[in-house]
Amino acid sequence: MYTVRSESRNKSMAVHIQNAHENRKVEDIAQEMVGKRTFIGWPFLQEGLVTAVSDSLFKYEKLVLVPGTLAKVVSNPHSHQSLSHWKGKAERIETLYSKRCGVITGARLKRLESGALVKDYEGPEKELEQAVQMVISEVASEDPRFIEKDVPPLSEEFPDGTNIFFLGEHAYDVAAQVSSTTDSALSVVLAFFLSDKTENNKFKIIVDSRISQHYLPSFKAASTIGMSPRALSKITSSFMVPSDHRKNNLGLSIKFEAKGLKVIDYSRKAGRYWEFSEKAVDLIREYKIWLALRTFLTFTLMLGSRK
Repeated sequence: MYTVRSESRNKSMAVHIQNAHENRKVEDIAQEMVGKRTFIGWPFLQEGLVTAVSDSLFKYEKLVLVPGTLAKVVSNPHSHQSLSHWKGKAERIETLYSKRCGVITGARLKRLESGALVKDYEGPEKELEQAVQMVISEVASEDPRFIEKDVPPLSEEFPDGTNIFFLGEHAYDVAAQVSSTTDSALSVVLAFFLSDKTENNKFKIIVDSRISQHYLPSFKAASTIGMSPRALSKITSSFMVPSDHRKNNLGLSIKFEAKGLKVIDYSRKAGRYWEFSEKAVDLIREYKIWLALRTFLTFTLMLGSRK
């Protein structure tokens, strides 16, 4: 056995596990275990979901063969490459338990739209092979952090006076407060002002009436303006320049890469790439002239201050 990554020099005690499934058919084990939860990684147990049971020749899974019928255990032979992979994985599992112990990631909880908390198991890409005699179907004491919970009553989830954000129509993202609850509905008081609705309507009219703009990909816009795509990317976002022990933003701030935000009529993002309108191109040209004049004036002042 290994202790601190080196072979133990003294006698070691080993625990021999009797395989309770020794004389059973793999198909019967799969019928019993696939689709059900189990606990793996003994002695540091983590909960998992059994997706398949395999031996050296077959992988046994539950599949629905005819729509509308119950799933049945189906045996799929390993491919030629999978045969050697299975043997290697089985040897690694044996080595793990005989030489050292490890901890394996298990289940998480996720909240459904109904409000219930259910276990969220990892996807097929995180499938783990386990020795069937080393898994346990039930434990005496479960981790309370991963216990599933039914839909809680609304009065418990949203007590009267709870501050919330309303996500319904006409007042989306408005602050609100719960005034009362029933078994299936909430009564809320919105912190909503008529002036907000007027402003939203004005903004909607402006957006709907704006002239359709022709957009250029960033590399074409850069070529049209006469600058490198990297320089264009810098000046169209926040471009911080140190001056007099502080930083000044000399960028145009018409796109925000980190937040994925755009400025209407000036920029937009198509997939992974940014595009700029003709209005934005004209603005960048004016900015380029302003920057050149500013640089020239700064240089002139520096020459004038020299003795």
